[in-house]
Amino acid sequence: MIDERELLERIDDLITAVYRDRSVKPWESGRSLAAQFEKLFRDRLPKWPLRNQTDLVYGNSTALAFLLHPGHYIGVATRDGIEVRIRRLGGQCFQALVEISHLGPFARIRFTRESLDEDTGGIAYEEQETPFRDEDAEFLYLVKTVLAEEGIEVLPRDILDTPVPDVQLDITELGSATVYHCLFEE
Repeated sequence: MIDERELLERIDDLITAVYRDRSVKPWESGRSLAAQFEKLFRDRLPKWPLRNQTDLVYGNSTALAFLLHPGHYIGVATRDGIEVRIRRLGGQCFQALVEISHLGPFARIRFTRESLDEDTGGIAYEEQETPFRDEDAEFLYLVKTVLAEEGIEVLPRDILDTPVPDVQLDITELGSATVYHCLFEE
């Protein structure tokens, strides 16, 4: 297993190629990579509905949202659609967000829980790095297995939060960028 220092050096080399030297342009293959990853996960994890949320214009990662309620439809991504989905699922909706960088063989996995606050009419949103429910451990195991078979490493939060102070992105100002911003999304 590679140590953290070596991993950060590999990541810094990628960031240099893309943002400092401008010798690599990950956006050029974004559309095909997003389609490739979507197909891979649809084929390998057919039990869980998914939506490809990749930003094909500015994104530098494939972003896939999985509904962790097998047998249900993911629905429309509007406010009304989300409320309908949450109600249909009994008041709570659990999802997983898998982001796969187009810069290098790295991924991030997050879990979300959405619920309706009947008093305010708002949607409560929570996010964490591990599943909210024990029953979603199978999904996490399978996603990690598919990623590992593809040579893609899931990065831990401490690596993602590492500052990259000398890079300015479209939205993220100089001194505010992190490894997450550079590899996945601003």
